Amino acid sequence: MSLSKMAVSRPTTILILFVILTALGIYSTSELPIDLLPDMEIPYIAVATAYENAGPEEVERSVTRPLESSISSVTGLENMQSISSSGSSLIMLEFIFGTDLDAATNEIRDKIDLVRAYLPEEAESPLIVRADPSMIPIMSYVLSGNRTPEELRQYAEDIVQPRLEQVDGVASASINGGREKAIIIDIPRDRLEAYSLTITQIAQMIGAQNVEGSGGNISEADTTYTITTSGEYTSLEDIRNTVVAYKASGGLAAGGAPAVSKILLRDIADVYEGYKQVSSFAYLNGVPCVILTIQKQSGKNSVQAARQVREQVKEIQTVLPADVRLTEEMNTTDTIEVSINNILSSVVSGAVLAVLVLLVFLRSIKSTIIIGLTIPISLIITLGVMKFAGFSLNLMTLAGLSLGVGMLVDNSIVILENIYTYRAKGAKPTVAAILGSQEMLMAIIASTLTTICVFLPLIMYSSELGVVGQIFSGLTFTVVFSLICSLAVAVILVPVLSSKYLKLENIAKRQLTGVVGRLDRSIGGFFDRLDNGYANCVRWVLHHKILLLSVILVLLVVSIALIPVVGFINMPEQASNTISVSLEMPKGTRLEATDAVIRQLENLVMQNVTGLKSTTVSVGGASMMGLGGVTTNTATLTISLYPIAEREPGWDTTDEATAKVRSYFSQFPGAEFTISANNAASGGGSDIDVVIKSNSMEQLQKAASDIVNALTEYNSDTITEITSSLEDGLPQIEIVIDRNKLQDLGLNIYSVSNEIQANVNGTTASRYRDGGNEIDIQVQLTEEDRSKVLDLEQIFVTNSAGQRIPLSNFASYQENTSPVSIARENQMRTLHITAKKLNWRQSAEVVQRQVEQTIQQHVVLGDDVTLTYDGGFEDLQKNLRQFAIIIIMAIILVFAVMASQFESFLDPFIVLFTIPLSIIGIVAIYLAVGSPLNIITAVGALVLVGVVVNNGIVLVDFTNLLRKREYSLEDACVEAARSRLRPILMTTLTTVLGLLPMAFFPGEGSEMTQPIGQTVLGGLSFSTTMTLFLMPVLYYIFNRYREKRNAKRAIRKQRRAEKKAAKVAAEAQMLAASKKAPKAKKERPAEDVIEDDEVTEEFSARKNFGMEDLDE
Repeated sequence: MSLSKMAVSRPTTILILFVILTALGIYSTSELPIDLLPDMEIPYIAVATAYENAGPEEVERSVTRPLESSISSVTGLENMQSISSSGSSLIMLEFIFGTDLDAATNEIRDKIDLVRAYLPEEAESPLIVRADPSMIPIMSYVLSGNRTPEELRQYAEDIVQPRLEQVDGVASASINGGREKAIIIDIPRDRLEAYSLTITQIAQMIGAQNVEGSGGNISEADTTYTITTSGEYTSLEDIRNTVVAYKASGGLAAGGAPAVSKILLRDIADVYEGYKQVSSFAYLNGVPCVILTIQKQSGKNSVQAARQVREQVKEIQTVLPADVRLTEEMNTTDTIEVSINNILSSVVSGAVLAVLVLLVFLRSIKSTIIIGLTIPISLIITLGVMKFAGFSLNLMTLAGLSLGVGMLVDNSIVILENIYTYRAKGAKPTVAAILGSQEMLMAIIASTLTTICVFLPLIMYSSELGVVGQIFSGLTFTVVFSLICSLAVAVILVPVLSSKYLKLENIAKRQLTGVVGRLDRSIGGFFDRLDNGYANCVRWVLHHKILLLSVILVLLVVSIALIPVVGFINMPEQASNTISVSLEMPKGTRLEATDAVIRQLENLVMQNVTGLKSTTVSVGGASMMGLGGVTTNTATLTISLYPIAEREPGWDTTDEATAKVRSYFSQFPGAEFTISANNAASGGGSDIDVVIKSNSMEQLQKAASDIVNALTEYNSDTITEITSSLEDGLPQIEIVIDRNKLQDLGLNIYSVSNEIQANVNGTTASRYRDGGNEIDIQVQLTEEDRSKVLDLEQIFVTNSAGQRIPLSNFASYQENTSPVSIARENQMRTLHITAKKLNWRQSAEVVQRQVEQTIQQHVVLGDDVTLTYDGGFEDLQKNLRQFAIIIIMAIILVFAVMASQFESFLDPFIVLFTIPLSIIGIVAIYLAVGSPLNIITAVGALVLVGVVVNNGIVLVDFTNLLRKREYSLEDACVEAARSRLRPILMTTLTTVLGLLPMAFFPGEGSEMTQPIGQTVLGGLSFSTTMTLFLMPVLYYIFNRYREKRNAKRAIRKQRRAEKKAAKVAAEAQMLAASKKAPKAKKERPAEDVIEDDEVTEEFSARKNFGMEDLDE
């Protein structure tokens, strides 16, 4: 019993089954997590090591190199980069995709343990951090009002930050802007000298007297008491009354001991509540503010977390003073929601258009309802499976659903159309449902398998594709499973509905009157004329085959030649309403100077950019991972424009605003600006990346400088934003210590460097508990005693004997520059020269070749210098090579499926010829819309491999069926084309119209999925049009050749048979004649006897084995 027959015989069971599956899908859909992109495991691990007071070269020599040597043998390591800077070492490890990062982390930890004893004692233990996409902030809020930045920061720390971090899904809320509260202890230098004290001595005394210690336990009777020593400061007076030293008073105390007097902190210092030195500035629309940046917890739902944060902010606002406002400045989840809503809209629009097509073609409400039900049922069941498989609702999974909308009905259309044919011939509904579905079962299974097969190589090669493979894993799953669901619906549910619950009527017997009847007859007449006209056209092209093939060949060659004109980029740019401008000033620039430059740029933007929503400025702040202190030479300006829907005529677009901002850069000599769009899904990176490697820093610096100068002079018409990772030396004052004098005075380097740092930057002596907060107690010299270079000579250091020794007694200083940081890749020093194309339409390959040519002709490299090229073009080349392999494997799999169905190696070749035709449609549609080809286009092309052959499979399969019914070759081609035209048009139009919204009306945030829709739509439209004419021609040519070959073979076989038959007859006559002749009395010679025996044996063989065997 076939599956369809079993389903038709148990309609109630089948209906209940699908109702239950649909209900489960609806319930699961409401529980699906929502995010912009699928959860990805980024194969990067960072090893960060803090080494205070050490310069970049010392960090590289003592920390980075030993760690690199040990870590380099970790399993799965693909690339290793490091940055050694003042006070820190950061090693970035890139692993092969698919590597078990948990095991890699453990192995790294073991490798570090092996060399931990060889690292400097002052270096902290290396910190191992795995890269996580959730580290990217999802939201930012601005706290502003008629208050000082310090007061705003206090509100942020006391009220806003704790409440935001309590929200489920929020990992942290970091604060930028204002100054951090602290207990400041200002000590004039003359008072230190008067009491023979140093900064470090005072800090140690304060720390020793602000301790709450444990005294153990005492058990008395049945009670155990915990002993604690309450020694923490409870007020500023406690701090002021701290004894920092004792001094002999000259008299005698009771008992005859020398009298001493206490030196209190209040005697030598000013103690007050203040703020630490400013480390960052923040502004909203030019007004000082505090910015809170929110990161989500790993694995949490971004959209849900953002919604909860917004609810919490409403409650926080009620607690804040009336004049203090907490305003949402950035929210990446808005883009997520907009993108998802746009794709959902595309899905719904595509489904509606597909149903309308069915209504026109089938002219039956019942048929349209049956086919229309397959879309939501298949989608809802797919969403339910996504929930249990751990997928989220994101751009890629929704793109898969949008891509599948039009294809979901294909199987049902083929089945239902065949059931219709049987009903028109007079078969009963049940019989028509069973026969109609059985007859087309193998064809729709094959067409579904061809579409599914193209995604198998994508799954197999996902690790080689890296991030791209992970991004498209969700799309692969949704397309494959939705097609499997649609196949089940077509084979099981459609026959049940058409035979039991929505019985199809016989169109031939249908009698409609009035306007509906006339419309029905008009449409029916139109399709009949279309069928006949198409059949006549097919018959005509069968007699003009060379003309058709020549036209198609010319179009294909022209399309391939136009690919460079269309252009290629790696990843499409994501539309954004924000522009981020990064500023980097020369190293050593004061925070105030950096602030002045970025504020001036902000003023120019506010005056000249129209349609400006807001501007946000952030100056300075902590360096990467909090290592290496704060940066004072960097700043970021974020420009927010109104959404496209809210923009008025004449307002600047994102591109226009970007061009205006870029034009202002020349007004700031010495400042380095870079511009990027704020979005998480964009490919990012530079178009050109020249990688320079050498062990000699001098040769690296010279090569980098020469390359930048050459590219600026000779390639400024094609590339822009030429930047070098070579940083100017950091202005420094190097204190040169005479070690012999140092040792003679009983000092050591460590204590001297600590004293210098305490005198210059101050030191944190302890923590003061203020209510529920802990704030630093900062001990420092007064501002006037530490603001000049000459103040270094006034620093005193105490030796082990308690003597105060001036720094000038054993050290001198000199001004010079030091490396800011030392970058290494795979254990070699490295510099990068990066640039972007001036126009995205430029060919990345051509631009890179020009860059390479310029460097070869105008730059002389040192013997120890090697150059490699990276960047967007290299990434594109790598991805295209992988996709080429994937597409070839997909074609092989599709061929295998078709060969299995047709039981022929020739018929699949006929169908495969339709695949190159899609190139014509792809190039045409990209030329029409003015977009470049990209790596997402390759995904669309991969989908096309499985989709474009489906119509060919149906056509060839039906032609073969007619040939078995004794149709002539030409009549079979024409009749198959006539009979299959409507199903082919229906399946193609439903797919094309289903993709129409996704391809041409993607909406904001859907640019990552638009190329897939455009590629499939363009390729499928043209290939189907050509298939309708090319397929009959190719089928005719191949089979005509086969017929002629078979006919010639038959003629040759017949001639050989006749010749053999004549020969055998002649031999038989000779044998018969010899038997009738009278026997001689004398014995025949031996050779004659042998000859007769041979004849007899040959004749017997011919009779037993046949003429063909003897002929062979």
